[in-house]
Amino acid sequence: MPSQPLRAVDAPPPIRIRYSTDPGIAHPQRLAHFACRAAGAEAADAALPLALPAHGGGTVWEHWDAARPVRHSSACGAAIAEDGELLYAEWVLDEAAHGGIEAAATAVYRQIAALLAGSGYPHPVKIWHYLGAINDGAGDDERYRRFCVGRAAALDPGQPLPAATAIGLQTPPGQLTVFLLAARVAGTRIENPRQVPAYEYPRAYGPVSPSFSRAMLMPWGQLFVSGTAAVVGHETRHPENTGAQLRELALNLDALIARAEGIGGRRLQAAALKIYVRRAGDLAEVEALAGRLFPAECPRLTVLADISRRDLLVEVEALYDPVPRA
Repeated sequence: MPSQPLRAVDAPPPIRIRYSTDPGIAHPQRLAHFACRAAGAEAADAALPLALPAHGGGTVWEHWDAARPVRHSSACGAAIAEDGELLYAEWVLDEAAHGGIEAAATAVYRQIAALLAGSGYPHPVKIWHYLGAINDGAGDDERYRRFCVGRAAALDPGQPLPAATAIGLQTPPGQLTVFLLAARVAGTRIENPRQVPAYEYPRAYGPVSPSFSRAMLMPWGQLFVSGTAAVVGHETRHPENTGAQLRELALNLDALIARAEGIGGRRLQAAALKIYVRRAGDLAEVEALAGRLFPAECPRLTVLADISRRDLLVEVEALYDPVPRA
């Protein structure tokens, strides 16, 4: 396969994200398949289970569809799907077997580095992390902070940082689930003019700063947006007001998209939105407000989850597509 696959101008994007209450039929162009549902719910499908109860109940499946036939394999402890342009890989680690969340994070990032070095897809686009009880522990012993320390220990200094999401499952500690999307070609990291880059956060947020960029803009025009919350500068805005936080993070998304459009020279439109809500009692409010803040035609999924800071009540991650030229 060529190291840099050529794409026709305005060709369909190489990945599409769909949400469905139907698991669908497996097909050769599926990169990934997730089942978002309550912890412990039984399932007969082969989707990767995520303990993310969806607004409205039941199971919602998240489908990542590729534009090319997909080949499946395994390496570096991961299950892999690739189509010659993009690679998806997933890891599920037993924290206790690795000595805790910090060591598990180091272990998985070393496996990620090994995979990227040897797979032909050396450029991470975005990495997702899901762990139980993310806010447990006081001060620097908080599980998210220990995860950040473990991740940083496996990264080379100055290493380019992809987009990322880190979310807390409302389950006990025990399992670290990580999956990534990588590409044969490099993207452009995008930072938000309203926010301090996460990797430059002050010491108050932990022994090491979180290791991710706000978004990744790919050469074919898609923008992969990290988990985005009501953080301005480096501070949380509107503690205890979920609706105000959602409005604030929408402003952050607007600023980020404007920055990406200026760099990429293409208008962008929302192609998939995933909303994480901390409190079950806020799900209906968030879903209603999201219907006014975000395009009605954009696929959207609202789920119950914890956020990386205790005072953050809602977070959104997103995929944006380039608007086709007239």
